[in-house]
Amino acid sequence: MGMCRRQFTKEFKLAAVQRLEQGVSIAEVARALEVNPNVLHRWRREFRQAPGNVFSGNGKRRWSEGRVAELERKVGGGPRIVRS
Repeated sequence: MGMCRRQFTKEFKLAAVQRLEQGVSIAEVARALEVNPNVLHRWRREFRQAPGNVFSGNGKRRWSEGRVAELERKVGGGPRIVRS
């Protein structure tokens, strides 16, 4: 059985980072919230880089819609028109 990736809300991440910013150690927060310390390091780094727009989405999109459409046109994977 494969493990499912846990998803955390923006509020949860902000609360975790707030505890770190208050001086609580990474190890303590990680144990209390049952989160890997490496994840906390990443969240804190992201927060410090862009505090106003942090944790805004559900991850990064690998392909933009325009790029997918462009690639489909190149390989002929776009919508098919059937003529009778």
